[in-house]
Amino acid sequence: MSRGRLRPIVRTLTEPATIDDAREVVDLARKAATAYRRDDLARRLDATRARLDAPEVRVLVVGEFKQGKSSLVNALLGIDLCPVDDDVATCVPTVVRYGERASVTLHLADGGERTVGVEELDRHVSELGNAGNAQGIERAEVRLPNALLQSGLVLVDTPGVGGLGSKHGAMTMGVLPSADAVVLVSDASQEYTAPELKFLQRARDLCPNLLAVVTKTDLHPEWRKIVGLDEDHLRRHGFDVQLFPFSASLRRLALAGDAAADEESGHPALVAHLVEQVVGDVQGATVRSAARDVLGVVDQLSAAFASEQSVLTTPDEGGALLGRLEDAKAGASRLMGQAARWQYTLSDGIADLNADVEHDFRTRMRDLSRRAEDTIDAADPADIWDELQAWLEQAMAHEVVESFAFLNRRTHELAARVAEHFAELEAEVSVQLAIAAPIDLVDTTRAARADLPKAGLSAGLMTALRGSYGGALLFGMIARMIGVAALNPLVGVAGVLMGRKAIKEERERALKQRRADAKQAVRKYIDDVSFTVGKEVRDAGRQTHRELRDLFADRAEALQRSTSAAVAATQKAIESSASERAKRLAGVEKELERLSTLRSRAAALLG
Repeated sequence: MSRGRLRPIVRTLTEPATIDDAREVVDLARKAATAYRRDDLARRLDATRARLDAPEVRVLVVGEFKQGKSSLVNALLGIDLCPVDDDVATCVPTVVRYGERASVTLHLADGGERTVGVEELDRHVSELGNAGNAQGIERAEVRLPNALLQSGLVLVDTPGVGGLGSKHGAMTMGVLPSADAVVLVSDASQEYTAPELKFLQRARDLCPNLLAVVTKTDLHPEWRKIVGLDEDHLRRHGFDVQLFPFSASLRRLALAGDAAADEESGHPALVAHLVEQVVGDVQGATVRSAARDVLGVVDQLSAAFASEQSVLTTPDEGGALLGRLEDAKAGASRLMGQAARWQYTLSDGIADLNADVEHDFRTRMRDLSRRAEDTIDAADPADIWDELQAWLEQAMAHEVVESFAFLNRRTHELAARVAEHFAELEAEVSVQLAIAAPIDLVDTTRAARADLPKAGLSAGLMTALRGSYGGALLFGMIARMIGVAALNPLVGVAGVLMGRKAIKEERERALKQRRADAKQAVRKYIDDVSFTVGKEVRDAGRQTHRELRDLFADRAEALQRSTSAAVAATQKAIESSASERAKRLAGVEKELERLSTLRSRAAALLG
């Protein structure tokens, strides 16, 4: 697929998502809610409209070090954007989305921003230009006037420094709950490694939409064998993941005019999947969610008119209908206030959730501390401290991500339990919550280097001299006291033995002290992170409580208003005269016809 043919294909494939149709239907529903003086329903539709106005689909491109992630992003975009030299590694996440003009904004860890030229990007996001991310860049945001990105696709080139098992890999895991899809990139030089499969297992729980790309197929003649082995691994581990062979080099030839190279590169198949399946499915889900929101609003707007119509057409049944509506009103009223059952479910659930999440996190920290101390006891910490420090920070990042993944799962389970209290009066309550792990806090907390000096040669000699002198002095005194001169030759031997014993004991004492100091440094690091992340866990619990409380309180209020309006309209219809009922019926049927038309348009969005 050449670059010039991409735009019409993208346009054709994204049209069935009907984002524009959904916006139009939501706007009509909001006008109806405003016309019927239902500001509560109008606010709900404002939130729906906001989701439709940002229909971006975030796709994280992840993989081990130097597997071709940046080359893949460049090939998909058709330009040399991300640095891809052999000695260059991406160290800062790079987010690429659509924009009318090309631009690069660097978001700094301190909250500031800097704007640089696109040609300067590699100086800020690569290890070569920004070693160890010394510039303190949290992420780089690139906007490009690109046809593929215009479909709503947002590509995120993640750091590959250290691989998926590193701290960078844990940071990638931390943002997975906000991703719509994940692309695992692995080259054709070897089959999947254990860290790659482990990453997929963790990623599946946080972002079920996964796909895989095997890169550099042009460099490895046996790439088909590697693809087959990778597919076997995926099947064996129960992954429903589609795998795409890809060559960035052949894609570059295609962009230069070689049409045959494009098909061989694997680019058309991958782009079609991204646009049709990834973008199409996510945007389609957004449209369906908007349609359900509109249908819920129409149901509440129609309730009063439908009950009024029933009484106007069959007055004899008005009493029975009014009784049912009064029961519904009473049910809606029970959802209001602090005594509502859903409030107890929510409060108790939040308390249980906070306790379980805190226990889960503390258990992880205790296990991490135990593993670190076992490692220290098995070796001299002065020899392994650098490796231990790197492992400790990496393991900490992974444990924090896992703990917040547990929090996400429990939060959605709680929301579903609370929503059950509304099932009789409202068909569906949509809850959208995503709690991101505070990996930035973990990243800025370092394990302090412990002071673990080893005794030098001079210190060892002094220890030996002190020990040998004491031994020689002791044996000499014994020899003089008992008057046995024959013991004098043994004084030197005793001094040597005592010197060796002193050196051994000093080494054991120093090693014991180094281990104690190393364990203290580990405990301090874990305590520092636990203190910071623990607060984030508690804050997340409180924020979740507020969001769910406000969401369901708004729904309870809306239901109460709707049922009250239905009761009032029914009561008025019952009390009206025959002539008044005939006159009113025409207006009610016209309103119901309008709402029915709106309902039909919303239902059509469900597909």
